Amino acid sequence: MMASRGSAVRFGILGTLTARVGRHHLSVGGPRARALLAALLLEADRLVPISHLVEAVWAQDPPATAEHQIRKIVADLRARIPGGHQMLLTDGPGYRLVIAEDQLDVIAFDRALDRARRCDTVEAEVDALETALALYRGPVLPDCRSAVLTAAAAVLEDRHLTARERLLELRLAQGRAHDVAGELIPLVAEHPLRESLSALLMVALYRVGRQADALRVYHTLRNLLAEQLGIDPSSEVNHRYRQILRGEAALGPPSTRHERPALRPRPTRPRSLPHDLPDFTGREAELSRLLSYAADDARETVRIIAIDGMAGSGKSTLAVRAGHRLADRYPDGQLFLPLHGFSLDHEPVAPRDALGTLLRAVGVPAEQIPGETADREALWRGLTVGRRFLLLLDDVGASEQARPLIPGGAGCLVLLTSRPRLAGLDGATALPLPLFTPSEGLALLRRVLGPERVRAEQRAAAELVALCGRLPLALRVAASRLANRPRWPLGHLADRLRDDRTRLDELTVEGRGVRASLGLSYAALPARHQALFRSLGAYPGRDFDGPTAAVLAGLPPGTAEALLEELLDARLLVQHTPGRYSFHDLVRALARATADAEPATARQASHRLLDHYRRAADEAAASLRPGREPSRATPRRPPPAWGAADAPAWFATERANLLAALDRAEEGGFDSHAARLARAVAGCLRVLGRPGEEVDLRRRAAAAARRLGDPAREVADLADLAGAYGESGNRAEGVRTARAALALAERVGDRLGSALCVTRLGLLAQAARRHRGDAAALPRALAPRGRAGPRRTPASWGPAGPRREAAPRGRAGPRRVPGAVPPAADAARAARGGRSDPPYDRAATAPRGGTGGGRGAPPAPAVGPPAAARTPRPGAVAEPPAEVPGPVRRAVRPGRTGPVPRRRGAEVAGPANPGGGRGLPDVRAADDGTRGGAIPATPGPPRRLSGGPGVLSPAPGTAPGTAPGTDRRLPGGRRLRARRLVRRDGLRGVLARALAGTAPARARDAVPQPTAADPAHKPRQPPAPSRTEDSCPLGLPPTSRPVAAEPPPAPTPKRLVT
Repeated sequence: MMASRGSAVRFGILGTLTARVGRHHLSVGGPRARALLAALLLEADRLVPISHLVEAVWAQDPPATAEHQIRKIVADLRARIPGGHQMLLTDGPGYRLVIAEDQLDVIAFDRALDRARRCDTVEAEVDALETALALYRGPVLPDCRSAVLTAAAAVLEDRHLTARERLLELRLAQGRAHDVAGELIPLVAEHPLRESLSALLMVALYRVGRQADALRVYHTLRNLLAEQLGIDPSSEVNHRYRQILRGEAALGPPSTRHERPALRPRPTRPRSLPHDLPDFTGREAELSRLLSYAADDARETVRIIAIDGMAGSGKSTLAVRAGHRLADRYPDGQLFLPLHGFSLDHEPVAPRDALGTLLRAVGVPAEQIPGETADREALWRGLTVGRRFLLLLDDVGASEQARPLIPGGAGCLVLLTSRPRLAGLDGATALPLPLFTPSEGLALLRRVLGPERVRAEQRAAAELVALCGRLPLALRVAASRLANRPRWPLGHLADRLRDDRTRLDELTVEGRGVRASLGLSYAALPARHQALFRSLGAYPGRDFDGPTAAVLAGLPPGTAEALLEELLDARLLVQHTPGRYSFHDLVRALARATADAEPATARQASHRLLDHYRRAADEAAASLRPGREPSRATPRRPPPAWGAADAPAWFATERANLLAALDRAEEGGFDSHAARLARAVAGCLRVLGRPGEEVDLRRRAAAAARRLGDPAREVADLADLAGAYGESGNRAEGVRTARAALALAERVGDRLGSALCVTRLGLLAQAARRHRGDAAALPRALAPRGRAGPRRTPASWGPAGPRREAAPRGRAGPRRVPGAVPPAADAARAARGGRSDPPYDRAATAPRGGTGGGRGAPPAPAVGPPAAARTPRPGAVAEPPAEVPGPVRRAVRPGRTGPVPRRRGAEVAGPANPGGGRGLPDVRAADDGTRGGAIPATPGPPRRLSGGPGVLSPAPGTAPGTAPGTDRRLPGGRRLRARRLVRRDGLRGVLARALAGTAPARARDAVPQPTAADPAHKPRQPPAPSRTEDSCPLGLPPTSRPVAAEPPPAPTPKRLVT
């Protein structure tokens, strides 16, 4: 404290309040002024707010003018006390009394007690205590009535009584039992519930030969405690009682009247902190925080700071560093006690054994240490009262292990290090210790290896820090290995650490290694937590959530979440985002090693994970593209039901994990999972518009199908791969891939696969605006159909337009010719890889006049939005209806090609193009069953639809069942007609009809037909009798079947264009 100009003034509060100058007593005023001055003296040299002074002056109900009266009292005190203006200062919202240490008796009392604690002999300590107690003049502040001053007076009374009790104990050790007994009898009567005084009186009476009186003191105390508090005497009192009954020699012979002075064991000031590391590196921020926590005023409470972090993070090193920095603040000793909460060589230290070690460290003889844990705890707390110790408890396993070791004396500091967070230790300040920063890791390497060596290989040094996971223990072990091998380049050790399977073995030196340190955390886990940890070792990704962990371990989601949180508390998991967990790199290596120790369990976990991810990705793709139906495989645990807005976020979060799971499936031989997972992820990428990434997934799906020996699936995957190439702009590679798929399909006799591949070739050609290639690919796409049903003629039309013939009795659908290709629904399902699409299957298999009935069934209702909403903008390709299967929707999706030439004049209206233009042609047009993919002629001019979508009506004036004119083919070859249709409607519409299993009935109307009476009409000459298709512009593989020559078309009436 700083000296003041009024240094001649002396104040006393250990009794009544006094103020004097020399021998002259000063009058400080009335009760309120005395109360205010007492409050300022109790907080000497510290700011006291006016509100606190109001509470100290008025016991209850202060007046409204209380603050104003406080200021008046302060002004009066400044006038009464010599040098009061320099002593009593205004400081912000209150006042501060500045005095020297020798001006207040309480300060002198504390200094004498502190000197007594430092004494090495009993006589010196007795002298210091007698000096301190001589300052006591009676009850502290007896005339103060406020609660604030009464509580402060009680604290000073307790400190005085504790010092007096210590003095009596020392006098008893000097052999002055008679004096002690005479002083203790009235003191025990004044404080009957203070058990320590009764225990001391029992010993004093026993030593002066009054054994019966000593036992009577015990029974009186026991009865009093039972009546007033309902408790038994403490363990210390019971221990003294048993010693007296047994007549133990430790109490001295009862007949001895004048014992020799039994000197107290020389008090020790333990200094057991480990040495500080000379190459301590980093941790400046954490060390600054720790020192600031410890610097807080801790005179009234014990300060507890708990440092927690994962194994090898440098907790003990930081605590020892801080202990040496703070040692001078704790003169009574600095104690270091390892509790071995996580140790290979030692069992965790029990609280009883730890208390015994602490008691011996502070000078308690072994024969005087109680046997019971509670007795030792009470003795330890009693010995630390009024003393300042720094206690470092290292490697604490749980809060229960450290709680009994907390000192009872205010002003002590306890530093704890632990791997789990000690949330059950009340009053502890948590200091979590993170990993090294990259700069701190490089600094440690420079301190151990030298700056020149690190500077010569800066890139290898940075990689070494990353491979060690920025874990201080791993970096120190690696640096030690390099220091022992000066010829090793840093890059050599980095190369050895890149293999996850051997990384932990490389980080070991002289039995000290990362594997052993991390393994202790795993070994301390319960069995259920260990099983979950092993299951997580089979996870191939970087982070995961609770449901994924539940799938891996085969646990309910709630149970898995609870276990994950406990692993997080054990520092075996880290969490950067709420709800998602990950491993530290070195902990992941340990988890994978434990999983590899049980290969069967790990394989089952991988199987469950791949099923989960495949279903989840399929569900996400279905949410992104509502027209796509997810897999119908029944899941063991259903994936979450996403909306269209949730699926992109889920896929963005899990994308890297999905690819890692795919890698694991390929490495582990899960070819079926690899194929299905690659397709599902590729579907998500396709919808999200990432064709470059989709290409790799499609390629891997085709490779998995090849390994499975599934040529049909491989053909479909290669066709999808060709489409992905086209989307990414690499059409040449797409064409090569589609040709390879087509060759495979024709080699194995997969006609539907052939159609799909040719379709893909046509799409790629159209995207390149090679319409000659479009027309060449179209007949090949139609060729595998064969005769799929009875030939339809105008006579079979119903009132609503053309429909299928009635099925024979006993059959529920259209007639299927043996050897024919399946109808539209089967073809669409086969093009989707076997997955069904109920809306489109119903639309494709429904009779032309209705949805499922026979003759006269009502027309099918419109599917999709109204006609006005379905009308595309001019020059655009219409979006196909929702019932069109996935492959067809992709084929006709807008934006897949550039503008298609349009012929001048009016265009034919259709169900998907009500106003004309390039809308999607009718996918349910009639099929005449022409072989070889020939485009048939539809009798009669069509008109706008009147019976619903996909239903044709005869032209006005034409009787149902009859056809105007003759049933003749259009002039020109089928390639010419297909080419014209492509140029008008685009290949998308034509392919949609082809894949749906119908013939392009509108091909006849693509070009206005001249009549026979037209003088400019010249019948086209028939082409050559036969030729092969080896001149296809797309370079399709030739077939052995010749293309039939087209017969000359018969003239038909010219159609009126409306």
